[in-house]
Amino acid sequence: MDGFFSGRVMGKDTLTIRFYDGAGFCIALVDIAQVRELLSRDNGLLLDWLSEEEKKHIGKYRFPKRSSEWLSGRIAAKAALLRGRNFLQGNYSPGEITVLGDDHGRPMLMRPYCVRMPQLSISHSGRYGVAMTTFQDCGVDIQKIESRIAKLGDHIGTEQEIRMAAQVLFGPPEEGLTLLWAAKEAVKKCCLYDRPGLFTATVIERIFRKRPGRWVLNCRIAGDSRQEVQVTLLGGYMLAWCGRVHNA
Repeated sequence: MDGFFSGRVMGKDTLTIRFYDGAGFCIALVDIAQVRELLSRDNGLLLDWLSEEEKKHIGKYRFPKRSSEWLSGRIAAKAALLRGRNFLQGNYSPGEITVLGDDHGRPMLMRPYCVRMPQLSISHSGRYGVAMTTFQDCGVDIQKIESRIAKLGDHIGTEQEIRMAAQVLFGPPEEGLTLLWAAKEAVKKCCLYDRPGLFTATVIERIFRKRPGRWVLNCRIAGDSRQEVQVTLLGGYMLAWCGRVHNA
């Protein structure tokens, strides 16, 4: 993880948050296991990351696993928002920021109001929760690489897509399938959040290696629209992200 998240490490109440700063965007990563451990100690300081509206929302979750995943995503989102770049106009504490889902379940900045509203995307898998913020529509997805994904191959990609992934990864089949899965999830969150379908709505036309462990995917969506997705291998995980200009 540290090879990619090379930004400054921020610690708060023994919680470590790692950052990746891109051109006009920020991705933050939180260790869900660390969050779960702090919650088990009844660490009230950790809940200071939440606004009053969010505290009411997290109280609806009955299982610690789900609440720690949800909390990790909100912490990552707020850490990314507060990470410079003037995403927010003013100085705010995490508890003064509210991030809740819209009618499609997409995370939205509800408070504070900004003249130029940052956009958000959140994902979690296995041990990690991530969030991306930018001033464009965006999508981020993290997927743990597991052997059981091989059973879903026909649902995740076409024969051509699976073959393309195998040609550029040179690893076990589950790596290529996870790459396809994460990329299509990121596109769904960025461009197709209000439409049904996931794997069939995005067609991957080209995959090329940017550098070892890093790929760029050219996708066709919604007929003739095009979208580029970045994917990186992080240990036993695939992380995908993309962004597009509003109304493009």
